[in-house]
Amino acid sequence: MEAVTAQAENDIQEIEMGNAQLDDWLDPEYIQITRQEAARILGRSPKDFDRMRKEDPECPKGFKQGAERSARVLFRLADIYRYSQNLMARHGGEPEG
Repeated sequence: MEAVTAQAENDIQEIEMGNAQLDDWLDPEYIQITRQEAARILGRSPKDFDRMRKEDPECPKGFKQGAERSARVLFRLADIYRYSQNLMARHGGEPEG
């Protein structure tokens, strides 16, 4: 039984080490997300997020994935995180730490 427990602990440590390495690799400054994902992170519908992009100068505008008019708009994950933090601060909802 102890051998199984020791193996389980080793497996958990390997997973945690793998996750730590993955977290180091996943830098939000370089992760591109879709409009729907950005809206979900902000807790809004895609339609509400579009309205925010038009009306709020602080809201990330995103960037087109191509030159075509119909090209998909993507957002930098870090920009969405910063905007969310600004919204919380603006409305007095700074997270407790």
